[in-house]
Amino acid sequence: MSEAEILSVELTEAFIRLITKHTGLKIRERERESLIKKIFLRMKALKIFSPEIYYKVLASHTIYSYVEWQKFIAILTNTESYFFRDKEQFKLLRNHIIPEIIQRQYHSKTIRFCSAGCSTGEEPYSLAIILKELIPDLEEWNLMILGLDINKEALKKAKQGIYTAWSLRSLDIKTIQKYFIKFNNKYYLDEQIKRMVDFQYTNLVTDLFIHPYSDFRDIDLILCRNVFIYFESTVIAKIIDKFYDTLQPLGYLITGHTELCGQKLSKFQTKLFPESLVYIKK
Repeated sequence: MSEAEILSVELTEAFIRLITKHTGLKIRERERESLIKKIFLRMKALKIFSPEIYYKVLASHTIYSYVEWQKFIAILTNTESYFFRDKEQFKLLRNHIIPEIIQRQYHSKTIRFCSAGCSTGEEPYSLAIILKELIPDLEEWNLMILGLDINKEALKKAKQGIYTAWSLRSLDIKTIQKYFIKFNNKYYLDEQIKRMVDFQYTNLVTDLFIHPYSDFRDIDLILCRNVFIYFESTVIAKIIDKFYDTLQPLGYLITGHTELCGQKLSKFQTKLFPESLVYIKK
């Protein structure tokens, strides 16, 4: 008997609803077989022999459930990333958007960036490299680059700043030599770049962004790319509202090219550049 036969249609649907409620992730029809395999993989690790019992573990509000969600999320989410992913958008950032933000913030010398869904850190570290190259008196600035993700395993790797050649595949040799040290076929990111980025575990769906102790406020630029493709439309709308509240006036939101199709974006000014569509808080 196969795993799919052991896991009934009704229980599969219940798992999908629970995952969406907890994480916002959308499980498509073609992904169901993979989901079932992942469920049984975690059951095997926990020595649980009944999918009904594993469902109850996830549905309960206990420390045991919280810990297990971290393990389950780690295999549910896609951690594929690399430095300067989508060269056109990063060209737009380097040549237009970030210089404009630097000019705007020149007197306050304060810049706040966020990479939401940062995975293993390549995206926020790419922003740090750009700032390092564009601001000559970097030490005189108050900079914050915040990397957010729901996958704690990915965040652990991000904090280490150790990568394989696959993560550096879009970089030229000069940039690699400048910002990485190669040792045993691994690439160790420059410590100064690492110190420019802070990482936080964040559930974009359930967490409150605005509270007295939050760093996620007064943001000049939010990158949230290749994240919304995994979410339901109603969940995307809620996250967009949260992003709006955390942005500075005239702050930028950049997503994947077509990820916000069908969303109501009347709060934002939509601006089309040759490289990408961007959203600006009015």
